[in-house]
Amino acid sequence: MADVNTTANYEFRNNLELQLQQTQSALWDTCEEQDCTGAEKETVKDLIGSARPQEADERYGDLKQTSPGHDRVWIVKPNELYFNEFVDGSDQLATKIALDGGYTMAAMATIHRAWDSRILEGIYGPMLMGKEGATSTPFPGGNVIPATTGGAAGAQRHNLAKTRAAKLFLDQNFNDPSDKRYMALSAIQRDDLLSEVQATHADYAKAFGVRLDGEGNLIGILGFNIVPIELRNPDLLAFQKGLTVSGAGYTRNPFWTRSGIRKGVWKKLRTAIKDQPSKVDVRSVFAGTTVAATRTQAGKVGIIENSEA
Repeated sequence: MADVNTTANYEFRNNLELQLQQTQSALWDTCEEQDCTGAEKETVKDLIGSARPQEADERYGDLKQTSPGHDRVWIVKPNELYFNEFVDGSDQLATKIALDGGYTMAAMATIHRAWDSRILEGIYGPMLMGKEGATSTPFPGGNVIPATTGGAAGAQRHNLAKTRAAKLFLDQNFNDPSDKRYMALSAIQRDDLLSEVQATHADYAKAFGVRLDGEGNLIGILGFNIVPIELRNPDLLAFQKGLTVSGAGYTRNPFWTRSGIRKGVWKKLRTAIKDQPSKVDVRSVFAGTTVAATRTQAGKVGIIENSEA
């Protein structure tokens, strides 16, 4: 049970203030969604490949089969991620603050980070493919823009050259220009871009599609919507699993189209605040979520490796 002595006999406008942390999901609205209730495994998309046209090169010739090829993408029900905390009545009496209300706030912040972690797992992880979903396809190495991009030698911090390479990657893979594009950048990478003259100078800003909000925060460039998220946040399960940072220590900043990521929702949110009959004057605060995500096609998602040295 959490130690509440630091809150006892103190009042902050009759409410608790959470310690600084990510409290809202950054990624939930950046991808497609489907309801997966009632199934352990769901088909995400059936894919039909490209085909070259056959040429009618003889009179009365036989028809030839075009054979575009077919594939299927799957998503599998994950374990539930949850928050659970107990509120002891004696602790509640020792403070003017409603502890169960504070824990509810902490629970929702935890769930929002859980959503982002599951989406990041889908971005970085393997795709389940094939007729029965038995083929695991890892993230393609060719979809990674190396840390050395944009510099004469050695690993580079995030720069405009890497952003241009990401745009080129999506364009060359025939992505629909109307399909919204996103790039997840931490504060360091956003600041790195703002340090480049091409990204901020008035003479370049229009040509590079630079968009800033009223507080001077970078929200768009080269057709990408910038998603602010700290990928090295230790509270993100995706960081704990080593997905957001490479073995060489580079931040792995993903970019994608909206249709390139599909999240499956078994239970977006399950909550309960209830008395514990086997305990003396104790209530529990619970929140859980069962969500997973996957890439839908290889050419719709990429990663930029960035040094932060």
